[in-house]
Amino acid sequence: MSMTQEELDALLAAPALAPPEGEIPNFDNPPNRNGLAWGVTTLCIVITTLCLLLRAYVRVWREKRIHKEEVLMILAYGALWGTAYAAYGMIYAPGYYVHQWHLTNGDLVRPLWLILVYGCCYSVVLPLIKTAILLDWCRVFISIDKYKSPFWWSCIILSVFQCLWGLACVILLNLQCRPHRAIWEFYIPAQCYALPSVMLGSGSVQVATDVLMVLLPQRIIWKLQMNWQRKLGISVIFGVGLIASVAACVRLAHTVTFAHEPDKMYFIGPLLFWAWGEMAAGFFILSVPCLPKLAAASSLPSKVRSLLGLSYGSKSISARNSNPLVTIGGTGGSNKKHHLVKSTLGTDTYHEIEDGVALGSESQEHLRQEQEHGSGLHPAREDERAIHVTHSTRVIVTKKDSGSDLSENLTPWTSHLILCK
Repeated sequence: MSMTQEELDALLAAPALAPPEGEIPNFDNPPNRNGLAWGVTTLCIVITTLCLLLRAYVRVWREKRIHKEEVLMILAYGALWGTAYAAYGMIYAPGYYVHQWHLTNGDLVRPLWLILVYGCCYSVVLPLIKTAILLDWCRVFISIDKYKSPFWWSCIILSVFQCLWGLACVILLNLQCRPHRAIWEFYIPAQCYALPSVMLGSGSVQVATDVLMVLLPQRIIWKLQMNWQRKLGISVIFGVGLIASVAACVRLAHTVTFAHEPDKMYFIGPLLFWAWGEMAAGFFILSVPCLPKLAAASSLPSKVRSLLGLSYGSKSISARNSNPLVTIGGTGGSNKKHHLVKSTLGTDTYHEIEDGVALGSESQEHLRQEQEHGSGLHPAREDERAIHVTHSTRVIVTKKDSGSDLSENLTPWTSHLILCK
C-alpha cells in the first residue's frame, strides 16, 4: 500500500526508536565516538597497506617473481577500499555509537545502504585473503606429489569453501529484499528477511575456518627434523592466525548482540571495528612469512635468526671442515636451489644464493653485477674476485621411521651445499 508524500514525510521525521525513560532525543548533534572510528579505520588501512608493500617488496623487488597469492592479495586490497568507503561514510551518517533514539527514520536510509556495501566488500576480502594464505602455505610446505598430500587437499577444499561461501553471502545480502532498493529504503512495500541471520552465519563460518587455518600447518611444523627452538619459532610465525581467530570470535559475539538488540545503529559500531580487525589480521598473516627473508639479510643476531627458523646467514671458514651448514627447504613447484658461496672481498664469510639471487652482502651482489657486465679490471684481479666452487653435496630428507609421515608432505626436500674456496 503506497503512502502519500505527507505520510512519507511524517514517517521519515519520526524518531527511529522510542527513547528510554529519562532520555531526551538529540536529533541535531547526538553524542558519538567518531574519533575512535577515525582511529580504528585509519590504523587498519595503514596496517594492510604496509603488509601489501612488504610482500610486494620481497616477492617482486627482491625475488623478481609474482605468484597467484600476490594477485589475490591485490584484489583483496581493492575490495578493502570498498569497506573503507562505507566505514568512513558511517562516521558522517549517522556516526558511531549513536543511540537510535537520537535518530529519525530518515537518518537510517544512508547507513543501511552503507552497511550493505560494507557487508558485500567484507564478504569478498576475507575469501580472497584466506585463499592467498592457504596457497602460500601450500607453496611453503609442499614440494612435489601435492595430490598425495592431505595438507594440500585440506588447503584447497578450505579455499574453495571460503570462495563459495563469500559468493553466497554477497548474493544473500543483495536478495534480502525484493525490490532491491527496499534494503535501505525500508518504507516502500517489499518482501524481506532478517539481515542478522546472514551475519550470524557468516560470523560462525569465519570463526570455524580461522581455527582450522591455525591448526593446519602445526602438524607439519612439529614433525620437521630440527631442534624444538626452531620448531617453536616457525610455529609462532605460522600461528599468528590466532589474531584473526580472536577477532572473528569477538565479532561473532557482537553480531549476536546486534541481532537481538533493537538499538541497531549503536551496536553496529563495535561489529564493524572487529570486522576491520579480521581483515587487517588476514593481510598481516599473509605478510608474516616474508619477515624472515628481510631478517635474514639484516644484522639480527644469529641466535634470533636461528630461533625464527632462518637458514640464511654466514658461516666462518674455521667451521667449514667441522660442521658444514646444510640448508633444507622447499617451496612448492618452484624447485628452489640454495647455495653457500664465499665472499672474496676480504672476509671469510659464506652467503646463500637463492635462484641465482644473492641473499648475502651488498658487496657480493655488486660483484655478481660486475661479472655480468664486465668491470674493466685486470684479468688476474677478476680471477681473484671470482667465486670458485670446489665441492657439491646433494642432501635428500626422507622418512625416518614408520611412525612418521613427514615424507608425505615434505619429501623430498633437497638442497645443495657448495663449499667455496
